[in-house]
Amino acid sequence: MTTDETQSKAESDDRLKFLESASPALEQFMTRTGPCSRGEPRENISLTGAMMCQIMMVNSVIERRGNRLLEEHNLTLPQWLALGCISHAGDEGITHSQIGQRLMLSKAPITGTVDRLERAGLVERRGHATDRRVSLAVVTPKGIETWWNVKNTLRDHTHDLVAQCLSSEEQETLLRLLGRLLDVFSPGTEPNESAAKNGDAEPEKS
Repeated sequence: MTTDETQSKAESDDRLKFLESASPALEQFMTRTGPCSRGEPRENISLTGAMMCQIMMVNSVIERRGNRLLEEHNLTLPQWLALGCISHAGDEGITHSQIGQRLMLSKAPITGTVDRLERAGLVERRGHATDRRVSLAVVTPKGIETWWNVKNTLRDHTHDLVAQCLSSEEQETLLRLLGRLLDVFSPGTEPNESAAKNGDAEPEKS
């Protein structure tokens, strides 16, 4: 074995030891998945790949837990997030495209989400003052009350859980690091957003 091969193996061994100690569940997940019976070879697991996989796993777990908590309010986590965007717009209302831009989602799932919020009496649709082709989602008093109830439920549940494993300083560090990743991976200015800034936005049909 050459010097370079020895160094590469040592680095791989150190990386695997770190992953095993930092997140055993992640290490097991990554070695048991892949398009072959053996899954991902342990020596091929990179720190970047492990980090991205960990973020996706955390997101999935948080969304599942959040959805279970929100069942008592007859909402899902994405619906609650959309309700927050609509609430922030106040009586002026907000278009589906604007909701999608704020949540970094396409318009298609937003339409279904607003439909369900409307059926629940949490929002209502109104026509645009100057363009009949544009539909605006406007929050109702029930929607505002529900948003705050959900926020309190999530806050009470997550605060103690996070405090068990992360100090305030660690939470601040994590926020900064995740913010840097979000800046890199988030899409650039959406076409509709860019057009709106130039006064050329296409009308949004309801």
